[in-house]
Order: sequence, then C-alpha cells, then structure tokens
Amino acid sequence: MSIKKGKTSYFGRYEDPEKFRLINQTGIRFVPNPGKTGYRYCWDMNVSPYDGILYVGLCNEIGQGDQARVVAYDYEKNEAKIVIRTEELTLVKDRQLPHTKVHESISFLPDGCFLATTHSTDRPVHQPEWMPFAHTTHVWEGFPGSYILKFDPKTGKTENLGMPVPRESIYGATYNKKDNSLYMIGFMRGHVYRYSLDDKSVMDFGKAAELYCYRLHAAPDGHVYGMTKSGFLFRVNTDKLELEDLNWRFPAEPDAFINNTWYRYMTQAVEISDHEFVFATDLGKEIFCFDCNTEKVRSMGKKLPFDTVNDFEMTEIGFDEFGIDKYGALWYLVQGWKMDNPEDEFYHAPNPRLLIYWDIKNGKEPECLGIVGTQEVGMKGASCMCIDKENDRLYAIGTTLPVEGKATEEFPEEGAETIFCIDLKAFRPKMHEKGPIWEQPMTVTPYTEKEMEKVRREANQAPEWAGEEVSGKNPFTCFPLSDVVPIRLWREVPEVINSKVQKLRWDEEGNIHGICGDTKQYYFKIVPNPVEYFDSKEAADADERVMVWRSILKNRIEEREENGTYAIVPPLSFSYKVAEITPYDEKTVGFDRWLKEGLLPGKVEISDSVKLPEVLGRRYLATATATAKMSDGRIAVGTKDGLFAIVKDGKAFSYGNAAAQGPVRCMDVTADGKRLWGVAGDIEDMGTIFSFDEENGLLQRAMINYNSPGYMDGPTAANVLSAIAISPDEKWLAVGGADRLGSVHILKLK
Repeated sequence: MSIKKGKTSYFGRYEDPEKFRLINQTGIRFVPNPGKTGYRYCWDMNVSPYDGILYVGLCNEIGQGDQARVVAYDYEKNEAKIVIRTEELTLVKDRQLPHTKVHESISFLPDGCFLATTHSTDRPVHQPEWMPFAHTTHVWEGFPGSYILKFDPKTGKTENLGMPVPRESIYGATYNKKDNSLYMIGFMRGHVYRYSLDDKSVMDFGKAAELYCYRLHAAPDGHVYGMTKSGFLFRVNTDKLELEDLNWRFPAEPDAFINNTWYRYMTQAVEISDHEFVFATDLGKEIFCFDCNTEKVRSMGKKLPFDTVNDFEMTEIGFDEFGIDKYGALWYLVQGWKMDNPEDEFYHAPNPRLLIYWDIKNGKEPECLGIVGTQEVGMKGASCMCIDKENDRLYAIGTTLPVEGKATEEFPEEGAETIFCIDLKAFRPKMHEKGPIWEQPMTVTPYTEKEMEKVRREANQAPEWAGEEVSGKNPFTCFPLSDVVPIRLWREVPEVINSKVQKLRWDEEGNIHGICGDTKQYYFKIVPNPVEYFDSKEAADADERVMVWRSILKNRIEEREENGTYAIVPPLSFSYKVAEITPYDEKTVGFDRWLKEGLLPGKVEISDSVKLPEVLGRRYLATATATAKMSDGRIAVGTKDGLFAIVKDGKAFSYGNAAAQGPVRCMDVTADGKRLWGVAGDIEDMGTIFSFDEENGLLQRAMINYNSPGYMDGPTAANVLSAIAISPDEKWLAVGGADRLGSVHILKLK
C-alpha cells in the first residue's frame, strides 16, 4: 500500500537525484571473494582486538555439501587467506549433514586465540533438501553435533575441542571472561549451554528460547544476555549458573509484519559504557539500552531518520548487525526487507543498502550518509558487520552487484561474498560531503499482468506453511501453522521453571485444565477467546496484541463497536487464552477430585504377565510407560523405548515405533475407542505426536516446531511432549510441553 499519512520514506517516488548519491568515497575499499573460496554467504565475522586481523566465516549453502571456511583478512597488506577448513577437523561423513558454517560465534580469548562453533544449514548432496529436524534422530544421515574450534593466530593451527551437545547444531556462541567459559545456544531446541575452559565440563541450562535465535552477549556485568525469537529478554546469571527471565519484550509495532509475526530476536548488542549495552532486532524501529545496574531497558530512539524505503508501500527496514566506534557512535548498513504484498501501488523499485551514522553518545539523531557502493559496484546484502576500534575501521560483508553494464571478473553478476571496508579515520571528516550520484539506473517498473494476478490471488491470504518452510517437501508435521494455537504458560506462571506441563484434560464446555510445575505446582485453565473487548478503538489501537492481529489478518480482521466497547475477533492463533493460574495446593478438595479423574497421562494399567515388544538388545526398556483403553477390550500400550502395541486377551501385537526414541508419555482415545493420539520422545530429542487406528495403523504425525511469518506473534515450539488430550467434540488436540519453557499447543483436527 502507499505509505500512510505522517510517514516518510528515503527515496520517495525516485524523482530526486540527490537521493541517488553514494556515500563519500574517501577511505572505502571492496575486497571481492576473500580467500578465493567462491562462497556466497557469510554469517560470522569478528576483528581481533589484539592485532586487527579480520576473520570471516564463509559458507556456501547451495546443496553441494560444502564445508565451512574461515578466512583471515589483513587490512594493512590487503591480503586474505583461508585459515580453517572444517572438513580437516570434524571427521566428515558424506552421508551426514555437513558443517556448512561457523555461525555468530567467533569470540576472542585473552591470549589472542579465538573460539568458533560449527553449524549446519545445508544438505548433503544425496538428500533432496536441508532437513535438520527430520534428521535429529537419524544416526547415520543426520547432524552429529557441532564442534568447538580453537584457532591460534601465532601458530596458524586449529584445535577441535570436542562436541558439546550431540545431535544439536550450535547457532550462536560467545566467550565470557568472568568465568572463562563459552556460552552457546542450540538451533533445533533453543537450549543454552556452557563449556568451561577450566574443567572442560558442559552444562545444559534448558530451553531458553523456542528455537532459532543466535545472539548471546557477554555484558559488562559478567552475565550473558539473549532474546528469544519471539522477543523476550533473558540472561544466564553466571553467579548462580541459571537462566533468568527479565520480563521484558521487544515491542510490536503498527505496520510491522515481519517484526510482529516472525523476527523479534536480538541480532546484535554492543557496550556503550561500563554498565550498559545497546541491542536491536532485525526490523524493529528502535534501538534499546539495557542498564546492568538498574536491570531496566530504555529506548534510545528510532534507528532511522525515515520510516520506509519509498512512497509505494510500507516496507520494513532492517540490518543484521551494527557496530560502535571509538567515539561512541553507532554505524550500520540498512535495507528494506519486503515480505508483504502491496495493496494499491504495484512497482518494482530499487532497494540499495544505505549507511547510517548515529552519534548517540552526544545525543544526536541518526543520519543517512548515502548509498553503499562505488561507480563500479554496490552492496546487495550485508549479513555481518563489526568495527575495529583500535585501528578505527568498519567492516561489513555481503553480496555485491556490479553497476549495470560494468560486470567484471572481480565483480560478476552473481559473485561470491565481498568484504566492504571503511577507514573511518579518513572517512569521518568527509562523511557529510556529498558523494557522487550513482551511475546505476534507479528505474521503477510496474508489475506485469502475471505478477498482478499473483498479488490479487494472495491479497489478504496467509500462506499454508507447515512448520519450518525450508523442508516443505518433507514436512515434519501434519498440522499446518494455520491450525495451531500456542499458549505460552511460561509467560503466565510466577516462575518460568514451574511452567512445565505435567497433566491436562478438557471439560465439556471446551476448556482445558491442567497442572504444571517443577519446584512448585500450579493449576491452570485455558478457555476459548472468540472475541476480545476493549474500552475504545483508541485502546485497541494502542494494544500490541492488536498490532499483531492486524499484521496477521490484514483486511480480513473483524472489528466493530459493540455495546459501548470495541470488539475484535482475534486470529485463530489467539483463539484461546489463559484464564487462571493458581497454586495447586489452594484448590479445594472437591475440585481436585474432579480434576484428577480426567487428567492425562493417567495411571499405567497393564498386567505384569504381558510380554511387551522390545527393540533388539534392549529388553530392559520393554516396560509400559503409558496405556489407554480402546474398543473391544483392547489396551493400547507404549513402552519406555518408544514402541507401541495393542494388548488383547493377554497378548501384545506390536506395531513398531511410535517415535524414534521413547518413552511413550501419554495417549488419549476418541469416544468410540477406535482412534488414538499419543506423544513420545526422549528428553533430548524433538518430541513426536503419533496416531493409531485400524485403517491407517501406527503413524508418526508431528513435531511441534513452527517458524513462519503471518500466523502468530513469533515462532513456537515444544520438545518434551508430556501430555495429550482430545477435546469432547474431537475437533482439537491439546498437547502439553514440559520443557523449561512450558506450553500448551492446541491443534485443530481435520
């Protein structure tokens, strides 16, 4: 849609040539294809505070099973060389997911060495696509686990310190000097881990985030901070060695589709004083500051002097990283990130990277210094950035595109990653002097008829993604994201650790009741939420939930004045809510008796004389962990090893694995006793929902792991699936999660 009244854009309608100016060209340098790897991606970069050498982690996620490279770049010599080839350190097996990258983990030690952790985001050649979750339980073709690598620049040697967590891929890491430890966060399950360089031990703090967040920041107070992809700030208290929720969330905003429904995690954090650090997300409009002394968050203001890229539509503008220079000013490269369809003006328009300077130390406003590029080449992407304070240099890395008609061998149309450098000492005095008008044509072209048809077809429709979109051809869930209602119990209970779901049940009115807890038990009640009422439209407009709902539903949202209130029908993902959280010991005896009568999982009831199926060689695990009564006198039994059987007349008929690993934790049966749903899985895997009936047999149906925009207020996941219950009308499943971030997921049955 055209931008809203009161909003501003940088390029307007591309009619002002002054907006096409490059940054001042003093002190800038492009270094194409560093190390001559030909790799096209980079998700890790840091500069040594000891000798000023820049290290970049290059990767090539194009389905060839390429292993990661770390390249060292010497600015003074203008030379780059490969210093780490991961295949030489990680005992590569061709069938397994490759160690394709080091990801947001290069951290320097006091002795000048650095640590980095490997990560996988690509497939081996023989697999059809990248399938990290489907392969967490496949010993031979999955990812074995990330390694911690230690590089010594004095010797040029790299040491493999080992695998901290089997089967998990480390997504981000940081060294913390206070306790001489490396803190890491996992990609698949969102757990935070600590590797002590003193005693070589590994500690698992539990689930800190739903999934997929990488930035961990070792702050001035010696604690380690991070933020879930849904935007909740947390830290590892390194004195107590435990995770702490900081009860603050990155805000939702109007006209912010990606921020509101997908990416709200911390992408970068830098210190601005001996007790403060600033942090931001990809696409949030503001940069925030955390004060370690007061433990309070405050806004530093809007990160841009404009709201969007152009006047044709509201496009969110973001960056992956930013840096702070020796004078306390922030620098970052920004670009519009278009995910939503336009509504009334349909044009393809240029969207080059812009350089932003913000002297926050002296209370100034952010300034746009122009387009990042030269008359030969421009920055198409910029995934990583850092600043060498000692030598006063800015580094970024990303893909480049040659100016039209100027492709060369160095800068081809589709080239490798390029390092972008600014000698800030030379650039800073000249940065406000105008750069040249770019010779790249800044052409605006209307959509074709075919493109218009697609936009009209998709207008106001949410896409039908099922979980992580990258494995769409090999889905790991039968429940599309459009049929999922997540309930974050961990945001409702007084202590996050006590949100772990133990048992749950439905009542006849369609409410869910349950017990959660660890060190203390709580009763919870979840009720339908068909309509939300506000005192006025103004109150609704100011509510962050409504900002999210409007991002999800767009013109499909139902809003109305109703009996002196303002009523809004929320999206399906908000169609249930928590109505009560009470200490369990405060419930009355009568209510407790009613509650326990229907809570699942129930008592395991099977005769000791029944011989249950076993995995070959693991007879000791052939014990019942869950049972359910079915029709015709049958009893469904799940074992500690994840096997499922039907017992009748004292004999067990085995149907095989309900999940790759056990135990089977809970099962529930439809009213006619003919169909069953259950949950199973080890505490260290992804968790599995399964079903059984005579027509289809035993089926592994779903993991609970969702990460796609346009449905919720961020991603959702649960891995330790502890309970499952079918609604009385048999239209819904309620699934309890007993991770540290306890949850209930309500899944629509079809």
